[in-house]
Amino acid sequence: MKHFILSIALVFICFGVKAQTDLADNLKKKYTINRGFETMVNISIDVPGLTIPPKDISAIYEKGKKPQIKGKGILLLPKKGFLNQFSDLLNVEAHWILLEEKGDVLHYKLVSLDPKSDWVTADLKISKTNLCIDEINLTTKESGVYLIKHSYGKGVFPTTTEISFLTNKFNIPLKFLGKSSIKNIKDKEGKVKGKIVLRFTNFRML
Repeated sequence: MKHFILSIALVFICFGVKAQTDLADNLKKKYTINRGFETMVNISIDVPGLTIPPKDISAIYEKGKKPQIKGKGILLLPKKGFLNQFSDLLNVEAHWILLEEKGDVLHYKLVSLDPKSDWVTADLKISKTNLCIDEINLTTKESGVYLIKHSYGKGVFPTTTEISFLTNKFNIPLKFLGKSSIKNIKDKEGKVKGKIVLRFTNFRML
């Protein structure tokens, strides 16, 4: 009887691992960027104590090349949240843990197994119907915590991405400080809290 119960348990464990592997593979295929992409991006940054006007930029990402970013004035770009972050996240070797399945939404925790990755854990909310990542709660090794929420249109990639962050790696050009001081926008632990909204238009794969 114990052998029978053990056999059933092993079958369910194997089935769970296979399901997680299939999900990871399917997400990788969906968000694969073969050669690169180009897009227009409207960037809005909200950091208490700073006045940063919205910016429109054009971005071209080609594999193996330095990104081409063009826009007027001084640009303040987020390290997380651009469209290539999907492939960067999913291609890291990680342990997938199913936390909860609630209606159409799967909640997974990814634990990085790659010592070279810049993140430690990533909590994902995944839509089963559309097979898309709606939310990423990313804990990095050195750059703080990022909550990244995606809204989709008819395409594969998001049309809007909202990035809430708490980080001590926020580099601010002096122009944005004005009469303020970098100390005024940091909390007691020396971290900066804020939100960035990216709106993507004219997206095209290369």
